[in-house]
Amino acid sequence: MKIRINKEDLKCEHCGAPLSEEDIYVRVINGEKHYFCCSHCADAYEAKMK
Repeated sequence: MKIRINKEDLKCEHCGAPLSEEDIYVRVINGEKHYFCCSHCADAYEAKMK
């Protein structure tokens, strides 16, 4: 899925890795979109939010 957003300063919300259209992982948590480099970071971030 292609996402058209400004990626100059977009980083993984868990580990801080830079993201691009080719390697972005999006997960909806509590009704908001969050951006990660992989599902493992998304899982860790979501667990931290509980």
